Amino acid sequence: MHGIPRSALLFVCLLTILAAAGCTANHSTTTTSTTTVPQTHSVTDSPSLTYPATPGPTQTVPEYESVSVTVQRNTITENPTIITTFNGGMGLGMTERMDMTVIRSDGITETGHADNPAMGRSITLMGTTATDRVIVTLTMTSGDQYTVIDAYYPFPGSGNTG
Repeated sequence: MHGIPRSALLFVCLLTILAAAGCTANHSTTTTSTTTVPQTHSVTDSPSLTYPATPGPTQTVPEYESVSVTVQRNTITENPTIITTFNGGMGLGMTERMDMTVIRSDGITETGHADNPAMGRSITLMGTTATDRVIVTLTMTSGDQYTVIDAYYPFPGSGNTG
């Protein structure tokens, strides 16, 4: 101990502790594949909101706030996305937010939204190759909310309608 400076000994001890900690650390790698989408969306095993088991009636937006929204299914089985597009209308400037919820046939619920949607703005969420339920709700600048779409959308060519 007389020949080794105290600071060098302390340094060696510190390196030994760090090396031991590094060897016992839990090293896990998670690989995820994502598609860049210009809106927020989330995936849950159960919806945070409670929806009836079957699609319910939709609401009629007053004429002065009316807008058009369409839903389409991608026909490629490897990528069975569901696309909701905001097409505009008289209420174009009055639409504050468009929310989309997909309740998939496998029990997974995905949600996405677009703030202040412009004409042509879309939300794309993953569906299945079976029949999925799509719910689209619009929030207007007045604070009023309207469920404008609540329906089953079968995957094209699946022959499954519900």
